[in-house]
Amino acid sequence: MGNSFLNKPNYIRIYGHRGARGDIVENSIEGFKYTFALGIKAIEFDVLVSKDNIPVLFHDYTLNTNMVKDSSGKWIDNFDLKIRDLNYEEISKYSIENLKPGSGYADRFKNQKSAKGAKIPKLVDLFKLVTEKKNKDVFLNLEVKSNPEKKDVTPEPKEMVSIILKDIKSFNLEDRIVITSFDWRILYEFKKQNPNILRGFLTLQQNLGSTKKNIYENSPWMEKQFPLEDLFLVPKMVKSLEGHVWSAFYRDVTKKNIDLAHELGLAVNVWTVNREKDIIKMIEYGVDGIITDYPKKVQDICKLKNIEWF
Repeated sequence: MGNSFLNKPNYIRIYGHRGARGDIVENSIEGFKYTFALGIKAIEFDVLVSKDNIPVLFHDYTLNTNMVKDSSGKWIDNFDLKIRDLNYEEISKYSIENLKPGSGYADRFKNQKSAKGAKIPKLVDLFKLVTEKKNKDVFLNLEVKSNPEKKDVTPEPKEMVSIILKDIKSFNLEDRIVITSFDWRILYEFKKQNPNILRGFLTLQQNLGSTKKNIYENSPWMEKQFPLEDLFLVPKMVKSLEGHVWSAFYRDVTKKNIDLAHELGLAVNVWTVNREKDIIKMIEYGVDGIITDYPKKVQDICKLKNIEWF
């Protein structure tokens, strides 16, 4: 199987992170429409599974009190409302129109536009949008949210993959999608159930002492055991697991390990790149894709530097 996510030199694929989180409400149909209207041809989004086994687009395992309102329009104050504990009918009663004023999240994205009437969408809602004729060239980076250290927030990998695959197959999107996850058990399971879908291995190596770990000896995130390696050997690890894309935190990449990944036939997508100097550095390093909260900013930089983007 060819790796359609590998780009030729002087090309970059821009992925709108959760649509375009810096500009408009994340993981919303309204946000995806906004991103496509910019001419951006790739999006990244997050998938969880409801109590009645419907894949939904949401980043956190619990409803985020900084962005979710109840059916009466009041900000929720319950920190323990798990997506997995709610049927989609219950989930659909909440709205995600904007960020809660005065919250740290709102302060982080001061210019984010509201999206009147926005709800937590089902995965099939997005699939309906991207299979419209005008969106036929859109690529999808579907991040499966899963944590082996939290047993009650998602189905087990085998079941979760089967549920998500059902929607992918029903819309014939196997050749327009890359599945990514920090939980590599999900990627092993996708390989078993449908080896023709591209798989991207999410990695995070900065500040391992204070953040979730997915690259270290005896890691529950990985199923197979690997010794802790330096930055330059991670692409070899991904290749040994028959990955197609190395989806790395942008501070973890260097020109050297990107070149190594390319020699191994891996595409390199970096996340989440928002500052101009970092965007320019990633372009100069030769990454294949930039995942960003501000796709319009990356688009403008590419135009200024005569970089072909899509």
